[in-house]
Amino acid sequence: MRRHACVALLLAAAACGGDKSVAPKRIEGTYAMQSIDGQTLPMIYYDDPSAGQRLEVLSGSITLSADGTFSSPWSFRVTDGGQTGPYSETCTGSYTRSGNTITMSEDEGVFCGGTYHADWDGNNTLTEEGSVVYRR
Repeated sequence: MRRHACVALLLAAAACGGDKSVAPKRIEGTYAMQSIDGQTLPMIYYDDPSAGQRLEVLSGSITLSADGTFSSPWSFRVTDGGQTGPYSETCTGSYTRSGNTITMSEDEGVFCGGTYHADWDGNNTLTEEGSVVYRR
């Protein structure tokens, strides 16, 4: 009897462990910003030496939650008229997913607001608007 139970357990384990592609991968999680327009961080996003203005993106991330909300903190260095200082902004909002396409609706803020689209590679990379790359 013990032998039959062991064989049954082995067969059940083999049947369950064979196909890992059936369950969809989870998109929820935190993704760290890697690059904008192919430039790795930190990077100069805007620079106007004649006006003494510069905006540098130091870091960013996006966290997608299971309840359909997201949070996306960014860290900047802002230079204006010779004065340089840190600045940060966290954009929040909701998202929907259709296959590997994500639509994010941001709440309004200083640097926030609007609707954005991202493509998910089905694993570890989100690419927002074709130019901002995030990886977890």
